[in-house]
Amino acid sequence: MLSAIWQIMLELSPWLLLGAVVAAALHIFIPQNFIQRELQGPAGIFKAVLLGVPLPLCSCGVIPAGLGLQRDGASRGATVGFLISTPQTGVDSILVSASFLGWPFALFKVVSATLTGLIGGFLTDMVEAESSAPQPSPVSVQSKRPTIRDGIEHGIDILQTIWRWLVFGVLASAAIDIFLPETWSSQLSDVSPWMAMLAVLAI
Repeated sequence: MLSAIWQIMLELSPWLLLGAVVAAALHIFIPQNFIQRELQGPAGIFKAVLLGVPLPLCSCGVIPAGLGLQRDGASRGATVGFLISTPQTGVDSILVSASFLGWPFALFKVVSATLTGLIGGFLTDMVEAESSAPQPSPVSVQSKRPTIRDGIEHGIDILQTIWRWLVFGVLASAAIDIFLPETWSSQLSDVSPWMAMLAVLAI
């Protein structure tokens, strides 16, 4: 179990670090008033998805970057759209997919990532509009451009915010790796392909 946890941390850490670096860079180079102004409403969701599609971030690296956008003033719909669309593809993934599978499949990945991000963002805003829960107070706009030190502190603060969920995810992943037999998916496929797909989706 300890060995599995260590291996997962070795695989996870570089991508979390990359996500924190992207969050820090967005915090430094994109003014907060721009994010608060542009990443709101339906148009903001579209812009957040367009920002996320080319970024080379995986499903774990996108979490710090998305949380950083929300902290800097992006709406929840724009944040969710960014979180959904970004890990599905990226410039590197598009080029690799085009090289191995052809441009039609690569373009399909881009279109599907864009559409699912937009749908998720719009649904989030619709649910939030219908909810009676109090809205978070707007983020105060800084009077000066953040420094590199501010960006580093911003990235570290985001990682500190999500560390409990990271620990839970690492432990769950290690437990699945240890306690599920290596042939469990093929065994389920022999029984029912649909059951195997649902099990993989659930995990």
